[in-house]
Amino acid sequence: MTSVLRIYGMTAVLALFGWAGSAQAVVVTQLDLTGGSSTYDGRFHRVLDRLLDQDGTIVMGQYQPVPDIVSPITKGHKSFSLFTSGVSGADAPSATINGSSITVDLSSLFFGVSRGDSLRAWNIGGLAHGLFNPETSEFMLSWNHIFGDGAFKEQHGWSHDDQAARFFLQGKAVLDPTPVPLPVSFVIFVTGLGGVVGFLWWNRRTGQAGVAA
Repeated sequence: MTSVLRIYGMTAVLALFGWAGSAQAVVVTQLDLTGGSSTYDGRFHRVLDRLLDQDGTIVMGQYQPVPDIVSPITKGHKSFSLFTSGVSGADAPSATINGSSITVDLSSLFFGVSRGDSLRAWNIGGLAHGLFNPETSEFMLSWNHIFGDGAFKEQHGWSHDDQAARFFLQGKAVLDPTPVPLPVSFVIFVTGLGGVVGFLWWNRRTGQAGVAA
């Protein structure tokens, strides 16, 4: 009987440790940006690089209007900015971490140029991949996207600004450990196993008492 109890105890401990290891799921809530750049060298390359290189924040699971990601840059009567939007059907930003790698869906990221009440915007986002440091939560991301002046292309059939550019971002990921509820199957398993062990223990005790009598 002692061996049965020992097996039950070991099984319960292993099950508990296994559940505890999976009870915490890492969720990325936002990316705190500390810098960035691009290989784009068209007419907006300088101001775009300045925007990407600013400190800022990209929140996961929601769209951010101007100036929530980074502070806009004003030159004359024009204002340049970064924002996320679902106007093209892209999902809001999301991120997944797997060991030392990170993947972020930035398909809804836009570069905008506004003047007064008018706004022209170019989608510059994509599925970004990069490295993640589990100890410091620091990351480095990059993705590719064709960036150019769509209006010029529609009028003339081509655009000297259209080019495949590579974009880079770095910073620190903000993580939120979210507890996972105890699985019902685990509770049933432990309860049932405890009942079986208790029944065996009671039968053995009753048998020993009969022999002694």
